Amino acid sequence: MRKVFLSVAVCAALLGISGVAAAQTVDEIVAKNFKAKGGEKWKSIQSTRMTARINLQGMELPMTIVARRPNLMRQDITVPMQNVTIVQAFDGEKGWGINPMMAPGATELPAAATESMKDQADFDGPLIDYKAKGNTVDVVGTEDVAGVKAHHLKITKKTGQVQHLYIDVERGVEVKSVSEIDMGAGVTKVETELSDYRPVDGILVPFMMRVNGGPAGPMSMTVDKVEFNVTVDDSLFKMPVK
Repeated sequence: MRKVFLSVAVCAALLGISGVAAAQTVDEIVAKNFKAKGGEKWKSIQSTRMTARINLQGMELPMTIVARRPNLMRQDITVPMQNVTIVQAFDGEKGWGINPMMAPGATELPAAATESMKDQADFDGPLIDYKAKGNTVDVVGTEDVAGVKAHHLKITKKTGQVQHLYIDVERGVEVKSVSEIDMGAGVTKVETELSDYRPVDGILVPFMMRVNGGPAGPMSMTVDKVEFNVTVDDSLFKMPVK
C-alpha cells in the first residue's frame, strides 16, 4: 500500500468528509445501494441463474443457483468425486433438499432451516422496500472492511432475526454480510465478504464471495456466469413427489 503524507489542511478536509459520510441517513444509504444495483432496472429483473464454483476443503464443486420473484430459489451443488448432486430449495412456502450421501429422495427441511431458506430466497434482499417488509434498519457507524470504508447497517427483520450489512461508502454495494442461520444443525454465525463486482446487463454483481462460519467451514465461491430473466419452470422449485 502506498504511504501518503498529508498536510494538516488536507487531513482536516478528509475528517470533515468522513463526518458527512457517517452522518448519512439510512434512507440515503439504502437509496445509493439500490442505485448501485441498477435502480429501477433491477425491478424489471424477474429471475436469475448463476453458475459458479465452490472451493471447500481443497475441493472444487460446480454450483448453480436459480431464483425467481418473489422468493423462489434453488441451488444445486455437484460433488464430482461422489458423482452426486446436492439440492436445497425454497418453493415459496417450505424448504426442501436432496442429499444422496445422507438419505435417498427429497426431504422437507426442519422449521428453522426453512426460515433461513425463506430469508435467503428474498429476491430483493433485506434493504429494498425494507419498511414495507417490516424490517428496521439502523446505522451503526462506518468501519474498514478489507481496506474499504463501509457503512455498517444493523437490520432487524420482522421475524426478529438480525443481519449486519456493510455498504461501500463510495460505490454503494455490499462488501460484507454477517448473520446467524440455522440449517437444521443449530444456529451458527456466518460472515460473507463480497468483491470483484462486475456489470452484467447494467446490474453490478459480485463475482467473488468468501464465507467464514457455518457447518461446512471456510469456503469461497467464484462466479462464472450470471443470466437475468431466464425462463424458469415452476416445477424446478417444487419438491419431487416420492
